[in-house]
Amino acid sequence: MPYTVSLEKCSSYSQEEVDKSVGKLINNLGGIQKFVKKGQKVLLKPNIVKGALPEESMTTHPAVIESIVKILKENKCEVLVGDSPFSDDTIGAMKTCGIYDVCRRHNAEIAVFNKRVNVKNDNGLVVKEFPLTHYFNEVDCIINIPKLKTHSQLYFTGAVKNLYSMMPGPRRGFYHLKYSNMEYFANMLLDLYALLKEKVVLNIIDGVYGMEGNGPCNGSAKFAGILAASSDANALDLVSCGLTGLDSNNLPTLHYARKRKDYLLDEKNVKIIGEGIKNIKIEPFQEAEYSTLNMMPKFVNSFKDYIMRHKEELVY
Repeated sequence: MPYTVSLEKCSSYSQEEVDKSVGKLINNLGGIQKFVKKGQKVLLKPNIVKGALPEESMTTHPAVIESIVKILKENKCEVLVGDSPFSDDTIGAMKTCGIYDVCRRHNAEIAVFNKRVNVKNDNGLVVKEFPLTHYFNEVDCIINIPKLKTHSQLYFTGAVKNLYSMMPGPRRGFYHLKYSNMEYFANMLLDLYALLKEKVVLNIIDGVYGMEGNGPCNGSAKFAGILAASSDANALDLVSCGLTGLDSNNLPTLHYARKRKDYLLDEKNVKIIGEGIKNIKIEPFQEAEYSTLNMMPKFVNSFKDYIMRHKEELVY
């Protein structure tokens, strides 16, 4: 199956420049109407891993969120913006990262993932039921807006991994432990994406500034100057990972997406439109120190106490 990835340069987070680049990015793919119908209820799912200032490049930048909100509002959509930070209060985290103010300016609802629904996943290879935010059943579609970052567990975190926090709060924390083998963890994420895929109509990655080194929280801000979008999360991760100089063969979700019958991702079927690859020059990102779950790396240990304090809320 062919997949299309749209690329556009964006040299800063000035709202005017971001608006122009996001508009071109989506228009390259056929326009917002190709993905969202007029008047639909749309959930924007940024990366708000914790409360962090925009310049720390830990979270999706508010300027990118604002551009997408404005496009949807022009299409008469009802817009919600939500995520589930692992250990921080959602409202507080959104205020710190600047997304709260965007929602208030444009009358977008803030979606706090504080309730869950158990959704059957009979075709899953690893997980047969996921505890998802109740908004999964309340919206018509989802636009996934990850941040371009390296990752201490998964090597690279992009569109597929960003959907992990569609599971509310600490309940998903036990999955880091339960599926501590990389094969199981990666396939769990792919099971989740397969379940969500029908509603996740578009994925847009914020790569104006990304994070290199020990992401997703302990790395360093890194200029990349790009925005990228695709209807397919794996295709977007494949292209985005490659643009940063990282080896996509080291990303477990892509490795297994190439093998699974419900994905069968093939690089030959990925078409890039918009800005040409040859015109994009990004200094290679530094890899994270840890790229395996198998030995309980520091990333997991840093949350171990928190996970155990909330073990009664966790999914077993």
